[in-house]
Amino acid sequence: MERLFGPFKMDTDFSDKEHSIRVELERNDLCFYRFIGGNASETQELRQQLQSLRERKPLLIGIFRFPFRFEGKRRQMTAREQYYIMRDYCDSVVFFESDGLMETIDPSTPIHEARIAFDTIEDRTINTLREMVDETGKINIDYQDIKTFIFRKRGPLFLHSIEGSSFDEPLKHLISTPYLPEDFTEAEQLIINIGYTRNVDMEAFRQINLRLNDLFDKAEIFKIGSYFIDEPGHRFKITLLVNGIEDPIAMPREVQKEAAIKYKGFMKRWQKLIEKDVR
Repeated sequence: MERLFGPFKMDTDFSDKEHSIRVELERNDLCFYRFIGGNASETQELRQQLQSLRERKPLLIGIFRFPFRFEGKRRQMTAREQYYIMRDYCDSVVFFESDGLMETIDPSTPIHEARIAFDTIEDRTINTLREMVDETGKINIDYQDIKTFIFRKRGPLFLHSIEGSSFDEPLKHLISTPYLPEDFTEAEQLIINIGYTRNVDMEAFRQINLRLNDLFDKAEIFKIGSYFIDEPGHRFKITLLVNGIEDPIAMPREVQKEAAIKYKGFMKRWQKLIEKDVR
C-alpha cells in the first residue's frame, strides 16, 4: 500500500542565520523537524515550533546538527541548550556533529557546496527511514515497529546504511563514517533491514547475520527485516537503526533546573487529582 509522507510541508532556509528548518508532517505518521543549533535568537522559536508539533501527537523525530567547534564556545553552549529542548519535545533525536560532517568533504570545498553535502547526508537518513517503513519486503518493518522501537528507548536514535558485494573486510570498517556516534555499536536496541539481489545465497545471508550479531553483541535485536532487490549480481544493502545510545553532551544546568520545575509542577497536579478522587 502506498503511503504518503507530509501533506503539510514547511521549508525555510535562513542562510544568513545559518538556520535551516524542514517540517514534514502527517497526523498519524512520521514527523521530522530539522534544526541547526547555535543561534541564541532562535531558541524561543524552536521551543514554540516543537510544542505546536507535539500537540498534534505525531511520532516526532528531531534532526539536530551541532555547530562547528571553531564557531566558538558561546554557540556550543547555546546548541547544548537547544539540543535538550528538542530532546524534551521529540520522541527521538538524530544528531550530527558538524565537525564529523566536515571530515566527509575536502577542506577546499566551497561553502555553499559543503552545505549541500551536509544537507544531503541528513536527507539520506530521513529518506532511508521512510523507505524502511514504506517498502514492503519478505519480512517487513512497518510504522508500528518503528513507533514501538522508539517508545521503548526514547532519546538519541541513529540510522546508517551500508552497501557492498562481500564481507572481505571487517564489518566495523564497512560501517565506519566520521559522523557516526562514537557508541553506535554499543546500542541497546537494534533493527536490521537486509536487501539482497538475485545472486546472494543463503551462506552469504548467514554470514551477514552472524557478523552483525557479533558486532552489536550488547544490543537487543528488535527485528530483522529483509527484502528482494530485483537486480542481477551479488549485492546487498544493510540498514541499521539503533537506539539506547548516549546523548552527545551533558545536560546544561539551566535545562536541569527547568526540568526540575516542570517535574514539581507535574507532581503537584498529580497529587491534586489523587486527592480529588479520594474525596
